[in-house]
Amino acid sequence: MDEKMIVIGVGSRPEGAEYGPELEMAEEEDAKVYEAMAPRGTFTSRGLDPLVRATNGLLPLFDQTPDYPKVEDTDVLPTDFVRVLVMFKEAIDEAIEQDVLRPEMAISLDDVRDDTALMALAGKIDMVAKDREFKRFLSEPIEEEEMAEEVREDVMGPQMSMEEEDDFMMGRM
Repeated sequence: MDEKMIVIGVGSRPEGAEYGPELEMAEEEDAKVYEAMAPRGTFTSRGLDPLVRATNGLLPLFDQTPDYPKVEDTDVLPTDFVRVLVMFKEAIDEAIEQDVLRPEMAISLDDVRDDTALMALAGKIDMVAKDREFKRFLSEPIEEEEMAEEVREDVMGPQMSMEEEDDFMMGRM
């Protein structure tokens, strides 16, 4: 019996792996979302270097190697960098919601337009990376049921009531 291997992760595809057009379309859509979120402005090594250092300081808390490469001067942050920053943002937001971090530790990419904003973002990421409660928060296992519900909602949207599900199945929605 041949077993199929499912690979989930960030980065390049395994060499020689073939994927259907649905996955490619999903990846393209995903990339477009992050491209749209990417801060635009004038970014130089003055702001980018501290942000990359801060990012590499926080990545180990997410079980990732702290080897994000130097980012050259640019007017748009790279999509893969935005993915990492959004991952940080979502974890920080969750920690704030659960009173692990103070609300002023929230990060946003919306107002990032220059090196000063990049350095402010780097400062917050540095502080979060050193916060003991945040480290403990990230090390706690996520309840499987809770995680499954979040994944299901990401894929299918909020859960329908039995009545809504019946209407949907009968073509009334």
